[in-house]
Amino acid sequence: MTFPNSISAAQYSALAVSNVAAPGDGIIDAAQAAINFALVADYDEIKNIRDMPSFGTPANIVKVPVFGQAQTQSIGAQSDAPDLELTINYVPLDWAAGTTLGDYVSDGESKVFQFSLLPAKPADLTFTVGGLGTVDNANIYFIGKIESLLINPSRDDASTATVALSIQSDFFGPFTI
Repeated sequence: MTFPNSISAAQYSALAVSNVAAPGDGIIDAAQAAINFALVADYDEIKNIRDMPSFGTPANIVKVPVFGQAQTQSIGAQSDAPDLELTINYVPLDWAAGTTLGDYVSDGESKVFQFSLLPAKPADLTFTVGGLGTVDNANIYFIGKIESLLINPSRDDASTATVALSIQSDFFGPFTI
């Protein structure tokens, strides 16, 4: 498939985390992404996402006074990494101690994350024609950690949790399959 080429909801968007340590150089290109997401066994999907954050580098426009001019000029400065907090419908079994996702929380190990913008459900989230390539897709990669899981019990709706991710690299992509 290719990049999505029309306006549509991204209701099947997904977030996956590689189950091996991130590359030491901190750079993820299409070839590195293919290594980390080649097989279903290479990654774990963070499921039941209720609300996704914005992915990408936010602007940091700084106003600079210029002597002799009536107004300031603006320049793009280095931006701070965005706060990536996911709200998920909390399923305790998926995040319990001793489970894969539960053990990723605060393990201190950097991993490669794959955010896939998807207007339709793919066969799987692998970086292959038979996986993500079954639907239009745009994929962004970054290195980060799952830092915390904050559980929000609810008496009148589904219990939710906030999953906080830290970022140790730039965002790479979007790439398409």
